[in-house]
Amino acid sequence: MPNPFEKVNVLRQELDGVSDRAAAIVAGAFLDEILQELLREFLVEDSKSDKNIFEGTGPLSTFSAKIEMVFRLGLLSKWEHQSIHTVRAIRNEFAHVLDGVSFDTQSVKARCKNIEVPASMVAPDLVPLSQSGEVPPLPTIVKADANEPRAIFQETVITLMYVLAARVIDAGSARRTTPAEFSTAYEPAERMLLRLKDLLERYEELSQHHGLASTDKDKWAKDVEKYRLLVRLQEFVVDQIKSSHASQKQHT
Repeated sequence: MPNPFEKVNVLRQELDGVSDRAAAIVAGAFLDEILQELLREFLVEDSKSDKNIFEGTGPLSTFSAKIEMVFRLGLLSKWEHQSIHTVRAIRNEFAHVLDGVSFDTQSVKARCKNIEVPASMVAPDLVPLSQSGEVPPLPTIVKADANEPRAIFQETVITLMYVLAARVIDAGSARRTTPAEFSTAYEPAERMLLRLKDLLERYEELSQHHGLASTDKDKWAKDVEKYRLLVRLQEFVVDQIKSSHASQKQHT
């Protein structure tokens, strides 16, 4: 896997000196790309289906769809989710309005203010390294001017790229894998039985909680009985499926 942190420096270079419109569109493109990389690192690996998912009319072909899917998979924080959507909205405003839009436009300025990065999250542009064994100086951290909406926007986008690079690393270590095939008809029913038993155990613990009011204890007791019945029914279903297949084997 390529180092996702390298893209942070590439983005800094791309944003340097370009027009407001270019900055907004480039920022959106970089975030879109790293979200796609994040999804590829987390989802079941299947390069053949990537085109069907991420391109054309695929379900994850749009920036917005990627943002929502990554968030619902638990790969983004709430701040990251909201901030990326705001960057997308800013990009769309620049892309769809051909004249008179800049970072000083009131609507754009307001959106930038809403995604201002906390000072504690600002990373230095450069971390000095030791050249000949001496202790290097501490890196310089420069916070964007609160009165400069473009500076706030660029600081936020660079911070998002930085944290998303870490999300990519995390996603790679938690990649989804294809589950093993079921080999018998009763295995899916057994999974349901295990789930019901787990719920029964939790309800039994809650029903025995000493701090519950008597009315609450009655409610939990009723739920315990309900899940005990469900467990017995599911056990019966599993046994019947097993017995049916065993009987069929005997007659073949």
